[in-house]
Amino acid sequence: MISSAKAQQKFLFNDTCLYPFFEYLKTNEAANILHLGDSHVQAGFLPNTVANKLKQKFGDGGTGWVFPYNLASTNGPDGYKWSSNTRWSADRIVDRNISAWPGPGGIVITGSGTLTYTGKNIGEAEIFFSEGTAEASDGEFTQEVTDFGQVARLIFHNPQSTFSIKLPRVQFYGAIIYSGNPGILYSSIGINGAQFMHYNQDAQTIPTQMQILKPQLVIISLGTNEAFGGITATQLRQEMDKTVNAIKETAPEASILFTTPPSGMMKKRQVPYKKKGKTRYRVSYVRNPQVAVIRAEMIQFCKDNNIAYWDFHEAMKADKSFVRGWNPDHVHFNAFGYTRQGSLLYDAIIASWEKWQQK
Repeated sequence: MISSAKAQQKFLFNDTCLYPFFEYLKTNEAANILHLGDSHVQAGFLPNTVANKLKQKFGDGGTGWVFPYNLASTNGPDGYKWSSNTRWSADRIVDRNISAWPGPGGIVITGSGTLTYTGKNIGEAEIFFSEGTAEASDGEFTQEVTDFGQVARLIFHNPQSTFSIKLPRVQFYGAIIYSGNPGILYSSIGINGAQFMHYNQDAQTIPTQMQILKPQLVIISLGTNEAFGGITATQLRQEMDKTVNAIKETAPEASILFTTPPSGMMKKRQVPYKKKGKTRYRVSYVRNPQVAVIRAEMIQFCKDNNIAYWDFHEAMKADKSFVRGWNPDHVHFNAFGYTRQGSLLYDAIIASWEKWQQK
């Protein structure tokens, strides 16, 4: 008999809600996925693992959403790099005093100069910024006005590994990289410290994400910062409801999949001790009880609203390898932990896909 924890590791719950996405994936040459979240997503290892495995199975439609995190002095995914000949300032949705709308990616850089992107398999690029006219020396270049700013497009006849774009003083929001081939276009948007309320606080953030990324599936991995920030179950439900409504109003055909947060830990105490004449400290950790509260409310919300979810909080308990997956802060994972999480999420999605195919 399969244990409850093992079952939760392998399968999604309410996965019939994903059947429209599976049908789209089967009947179309390409499918767009948006993975929205916090620092667990910004680090890149989790979404990249899911993306790479899905692309191996269904084809590689491109890198998806990319942002110059390094130019904003923060961490970002591996696999691509941005550089510039000038310095840029940054604003994030989690900042208290924001000088500019952080854009669809929840983070924006402000400045002027040339931005150079280096990645792989670039067939087309859509570049999003606030105003003014861009210049590019590579590819077929066009520019048009959108509801929230400018979009410049670069189309290449052969796959490229780099391109540059010169901008006047602008708020730069990010870009979408397409391979030009059929398959999965997997975009990840994650901001360190983000909660549902941060993505909800500006009414145009989520609708703009839906407008430009056009996802058939939205994966939402939030909840950790709510658990450590003292958010009540009622407040969480209200914010989840806002997020879901914003998605459904702008992208009614998109399927939604929630993942519960990992069982993060808090520092319990620091015990001093002497070693070689120096005072050192042993730190002990205890589980954050609020994580269980957040998990339970997320699951109840999904049940009440008939939304698919993957209970990672319980799935990781069935996988002893996560013992070596923690970052030293015991809130985040190291590269191994996030890669393992991504593999488990992929396995759960594919298990539901295979079940759908047999119906």
